[in-house]
Amino acid sequence: MTPRCTLRKCILLITCVLLGFYTQAQTPAPITFGKVDLKDLQMKSYPKDTAAEAVVLCDYGEYSYYFGKDMPKVTYRRHIRIKILKKSGFGYASQKIPFYVTSDVDKAETISNLQAITWNVENGSPASYTMSDDEFFEEKGTNTLYYKKFTFPQVREGSVLEYSYEIESGLWYRLRNWNFQTSIPTLWSELRAEIPAYFDYKITMNSLLPLKVQETKQGSQNFMRSNIRDPYLAYRFAIEDIPALKEEPFLTTLENYRSKLSFELAVTYLPNQGKIDYSQTWEALNETLLMSDYFGKQIKKYDEAQNIAKLLKTQTKDSLVLLTAAYQYIQNNMQWDGENEVFTSSANLNKVAEKGLGNSAEINLMLVRLLRECGFDANPMILSTRENGLPTDLVLLDRFDFTIAHVSLNGKDILLDATSKYAQVDMLPLHCLNEKGRLIVRKNSRWIPIPARPVSRKVSLINMDILPDQQMKGNVNISYVGHDAVFFRSAVLSKGKEDYISNFKKNKPNQNISKIDLLAVDSLGQMPEMKIQTVYNEAYTIAGDRIYFTPMLDLGEETNPFKSPIRNYPVEFGVPQEETFSAVFKIPADYVVEEMPKGESVTLPSNGGRFDFRVTLLDGEVKIDSKVSLKKALYSSEEYGALRELFNRIVVKHAEQIILKKK
Repeated sequence: MTPRCTLRKCILLITCVLLGFYTQAQTPAPITFGKVDLKDLQMKSYPKDTAAEAVVLCDYGEYSYYFGKDMPKVTYRRHIRIKILKKSGFGYASQKIPFYVTSDVDKAETISNLQAITWNVENGSPASYTMSDDEFFEEKGTNTLYYKKFTFPQVREGSVLEYSYEIESGLWYRLRNWNFQTSIPTLWSELRAEIPAYFDYKITMNSLLPLKVQETKQGSQNFMRSNIRDPYLAYRFAIEDIPALKEEPFLTTLENYRSKLSFELAVTYLPNQGKIDYSQTWEALNETLLMSDYFGKQIKKYDEAQNIAKLLKTQTKDSLVLLTAAYQYIQNNMQWDGENEVFTSSANLNKVAEKGLGNSAEINLMLVRLLRECGFDANPMILSTRENGLPTDLVLLDRFDFTIAHVSLNGKDILLDATSKYAQVDMLPLHCLNEKGRLIVRKNSRWIPIPARPVSRKVSLINMDILPDQQMKGNVNISYVGHDAVFFRSAVLSKGKEDYISNFKKNKPNQNISKIDLLAVDSLGQMPEMKIQTVYNEAYTIAGDRIYFTPMLDLGEETNPFKSPIRNYPVEFGVPQEETFSAVFKIPADYVVEEMPKGESVTLPSNGGRFDFRVTLLDGEVKIDSKVSLKKALYSSEEYGALRELFNRIVVKHAEQIILKKK
C-alpha cells in the first residue's frame, strides 16, 4: 500500500480471521525508559523532512485488561521520546495528558507512574534532568475531562524529551484510539493491545501509510480467577518513518487522512451476563432514531406546520414552487444557532418555533414536517459534515453530526438545509457536501449520495480608460453563481449593505470608488451582482516614453496556493469552480501597443479543468479574457502535480504586463 493510494483503499477492518495467528515469543519493547542513544542526541536534522522543528523518535503504547472486584479495568501505558531540532520546536516541551474523572469511582481514570526526563549532550556525554512530582499539576478541561500538565526543564536545540505514564480506567467499554501520525514526523509508532476473549472489538485502521508490523498472537492468563486461565488476543501494530500531518490548502479536515487505529466494542461475553451485542445494524439505528423523543417523535410536535401548509397551498399548484415556498418559510423564520446536531436539544419543536432559534436538527425537522403537510414525501437525513470527517459504513451514530431534509420528487432526490440562509432549493452548504448521508425512513432506509452541485462561478467584467497621472477610470462589474453567490450574499446581508460597502472601500486603498450598487442580493432566485464605478491610482508605471501595466489589475491570481511539490492528500474544493475575467482597456490616442502577453491554454488530464488566456487588440482597445475552470470538486493526490502546474501558469500569466509606447 503506497502513500498515493486512495483513502477508500486504506480503510481496513481488522479481524482475527484476516490476521491469522502468530505464536512467537513476546517481542521486546522498542525503547527502554532512561536509556537514550548518543546518536539521537547528536542528531542535527531529520533528512526526510529538513524543515521539521522536532521529530518523534518513538511513540509506544500498550493496552491491557485486568479485573478488580470482578469489574473490568483497562490499563494504558505510554512511552514517548521527542527530539527537539529547532527553537521553534520548544513548544513540544509542554505536554498535557487527558484523563476522565467522574463521580462514579468505578469508571474514573487515574494517572500513575508519570516520569519525565530532559536529555542533553554535555562534555560529549548524555546528561539528564529528571522532573520531580511537584512539577506535574492538574488542570480541569470540562466537567469530566482533566489534564495532567508539565513542562520539561533545560530544553535547548538538540534536546531529547522522554516521558512515560500509566492510566488506569474504568471505562472498559471504550478503548482509546491510537494516532500513529502527528504534526511532526515520527520514526516509529507502535501499539500493542491484549484483549481478553470476554471482549470482541472491531479494529479499524485508517491510513495512507503501510503497516510495518501487523500481528496477532493467542495467549491465556488469569484475568478473573486464579485457578482459571482465560484466552486473550495480543495485537501488535507499528508504522515507521511517518511524515508529519500538515495543514494544506483546500483540505476539509486532516482527521480524514491521519493514520490511526479505532476500536469499536462489538460483543461482550462477561460472566453472569451472557452474550451482549453492542454492534447496531442500520435497521436498529434507523428504528432508534424514529422512536427517539429528540428525533423522529419531534416531527409531530411542530403544530403550526398545518396552518402554514394550508396557506402556501392556496398560493400555487406547482410542486416545485410550493416546495420552494415551504423551504423559504423555514429559512426566513428560523435562525440557526450554529450548532451541528443530529438530535434536537428541545423536547418540543413548538417552543423552538416560538423562539425562532434552533440547531440543525430542530430547524430541518421542522422543515420535514412542513413539507409533509404540503403533500411531499419528506424525511430526515443524517450526515457527517466535512469538518467531522468522511462517513463510514460502520454503524456508529456518533460518526454523524448533522440533520437535513430529504424530498423524493418525480424520482429525484432533493436535499435541503434550511439553516443556510442564502442558499437556493437543492443546494446544500459546503460543510454538508461530504459524499453521502443516511436517509431515516420507516421503510427502505439507505445511503443517499450527496452530489457537489452546482458550479460555483464568479464573473468579472471591467471597462477602463487609461488617464494621465497613472490613473485608470471605469467600471467593474462582478456577478456570482452557486456557492459564490451564497458567500457573497452572506457577506453583504450578515452585516448590512452599508457596512459591506464601507468595508469594501477600506480594503481598496489604491482606488477612489465613487459608487457601488449591490443588485439582486435579497432575491435568491436571481444572480447577485456588484457594480462599481472607480478610479485606480498608481495603476501603471511610466518609464521614458513607455507605459507598463498589469491588465488583471487587482483581480488576478497572485500566488499559487499549492506550495509543496508533493501532496499525499486530495485537493478538496467542495464544488466545481469557475472564474471568468474579461477586461477592455481604451488606449490613449498618443500611444500604441508595443508588447502584450501571448495567449495560452492549459488543460488538466482527463478534461478535469482548463485555463484559457487571450489578449486581443482592436480599434484602439486591448481586450483580456481569462477563464479558469475546475470541473471537479475533488482532485486526487495523483492529480496534484498537474493541478499545481496549472496554477503556476495562471500566476505567471496574470502577472504579465502590457507595454504601451508613445507615438
